Amino acid sequence: MSIKLFTYKIVLFGNEAVGKTSLVERFVNNRFEEDYLSTLGYNVYEKRIAYLNFTISLMIYDVAGQEKFSELRKKYAEGANTAFLIYDITDLNSIISVMKWKTELNEIAGNIPFIIIGNKLDLQPRRQVPTVDALKMSSALGALSFFETSAKTGEGVENAFKLLAIKTHEYYVL
Repeated sequence: MSIKLFTYKIVLFGNEAVGKTSLVERFVNNRFEEDYLSTLGYNVYEKRIAYLNFTISLMIYDVAGQEKFSELRKKYAEGANTAFLIYDITDLNSIISVMKWKTELNEIAGNIPFIIIGNKLDLQPRRQVPTVDALKMSSALGALSFFETSAKTGEGVENAFKLLAIKTHEYYVL
């Protein structure tokens, strides 16, 4: 008996240093490094999730957040099925940029399902972005859901990726 496989392309959008690579590394390889270098261009990861009687393969595109990579970002985000829009809870500018990232995502991939993530929950004492404000923005932008995560501790990371996989599958198949 063969198991059905569904593959979805996920893109991660967010300002430089919000923790996009750290989130993916935590989810895919269950590791965290204090000193990541900025992503130059993009990285692609794959992780499979067993769900009900089938498997969901996530092709995760970690795309650089710097403006100088905007053309490359467009190339690799094209054809995405879903996305994470990520900000850093200790950086007010990064949550403000989420609206810009949503606009860019729509221009490249259309109105695809997405989840907003506030990362770096382990730095709670330095928080600049109140959870309630992020929830309001998530709702206003039409996000599937909202998570606060810590790539460092792993808190919320697995749940965010799994929910995105399941909701994306429901969006396209059901």
